[in-house]
Amino acid sequence: MMEFLPRECERADSYKLLSECYYLPDQKLIRTLSGLKESRVALYSEITKYVPEINEIESLKVDYSKLFVGPYKVLAPPYGSVYLEDGRRVMTDSTIDVKNWYRRERLNIVFKEAPDHIAVELEFMYFLIVKQMQAVRDSDYKGATSYLKKQSAFLNTHLGRWVPVFAEKVEKNAKTMFYQNVTRFTESFIDQDSKSLSLRLHFPASLV
Repeated sequence: MMEFLPRECERADSYKLLSECYYLPDQKLIRTLSGLKESRVALYSEITKYVPEINEIESLKVDYSKLFVGPYKVLAPPYGSVYLEDGRRVMTDSTIDVKNWYRRERLNIVFKEAPDHIAVELEFMYFLIVKQMQAVRDSDYKGATSYLKKQSAFLNTHLGRWVPVFAEKVEKNAKTMFYQNVTRFTESFIDQDSKSLSLRLHFPASLV
């Protein structure tokens, strides 16, 4: 337990931090990232490898807008349906499936973004890990196993399927090192976490 909770907290916090990186950047984000630069947590050091200065916020916003918003051509759409549904965006099967995932967890979400936006899906992984940790604290190991299975299934059904192509587009089109790095790390982190979850589910003794 002494090893489990800190490890899972790092996983959860990494998903939450990555989620925040895919909203329109502001000074709060930069201060948060700057505060983590000296962290001894390896995951945080990778995320914060290229943290812009406060005075670079406008160039970061320009890059963000061109990559993820528009107004004309969106260079790296941050929506799962674009990659899972041949470019379609409006209420696709994959979008409906994501909403069903949230509904089954009884999440009453007022979306800032579409339900299959990368920031929303990353934050959902944070939620599932927090629920898993709570189950362990309550000695509900069946519940903890259930949430591990949900994490693995969600990565295999959604994030793990489309983020690699998304990351490729960001790396090709980003003008700032920040977005190149954070997206590269997002892809690597999801891939490694998915493999780790599969291993933990395969060997029940390693579930917690």
